[in-house]
Amino acid sequence: MNDRLSTFVGDLWGIAEEFLYDDGMLGTVLAFMLVFGGAALAVLLIFLVAGLLA
Repeated sequence: MNDRLSTFVGDLWGIAEEFLYDDGMLGTVLAFMLVFGGAALAVLLIFLVAGLLA
């Protein structure tokens, strides 16, 4: 299990490094994360408010 996990993390790290060292991609990835992070946050807030009102 540990071997599979470390291999998986290694693969992810390799992909992340490729993105980070390719200058053009860093901005794209950050924008992507901001958009999806914002959307996830909005959904969480909606659920929290709905839970409080219920």
